[in-house]
Amino acid sequence: MEKVFYDEIKLPVGSVWAATTEKGLVRVHALGTEERFMAGLKRLRAESAPDPDRLHELRERLNRWVEGKPTEFDLPFDLRGTEFQKEVWHAIHRIPYGKLSSYGLLAKDIGRPAAARAVGNAVGANPLGIVIPCHRVIWSNGGIGGFGGGYEKDSLDVKRLFLKVEGILPRVEDKPEEDVDLKSFFP
Repeated sequence: MEKVFYDEIKLPVGSVWAATTEKGLVRVHALGTEERFMAGLKRLRAESAPDPDRLHELRERLNRWVEGKPTEFDLPFDLRGTEFQKEVWHAIHRIPYGKLSSYGLLAKDIGRPAAARAVGNAVGANPLGIVIPCHRVIWSNGGIGGFGGGYEKDSLDVKRLFLKVEGILPRVEDKPEEDVDLKSFFP
C-alpha cells in the first residue's frame, strides 16, 4: 500500500496542512481544518503517517513566502487528476510571484482558448494551494473570482490574504480589489 506522509505547518497567517508521497507533494491544504485535510487524505486510499521531516523544505519556503519574499515552489509534485487538470495546474504554477492571470488567459496558455470555464473548474480542484498559486487566478474583467471552489466571504478573504502577502492587495477587509486595477498585474 502506498504511504503518504503529512504534517501541519504553522505560519503567522494560520496552519497549512501538507502531504507528500515518495514522488512528491500530493496535498497542500491552505488555512483549512485538520478534519477536512484528513478527509482528503483518506480519498487517496493510502496509508498515512505524520512525518514533519519530509516537509522541511516546503515549511522553509512557505515561511519565506508568508514574509512577503518571492518564493519558487519548484518541489517535486505527485499530481492526481485528469490530464487536462494537470495541464492547467502546471500553467498556474508558471504564474510569477506578484503577477496574476485569468481563467481565459490560462485557457489560451494551454492552447484551448474556448475552455475558460473548464479551466475554472480545474483551478477549483487544485490539490496544492499556495504551491500551485490558484490565488493568482482572477476573472478577465479584473474581478477577484472564486477561491477554494467557492465564492463565500471566508474563502475570498483567504484569497485576499494571499494576494496581500504577495503585495497585490493593500488589505483583506472591505473588498480591497475594488480599489486596485487587478488587470494591471497580468503579464
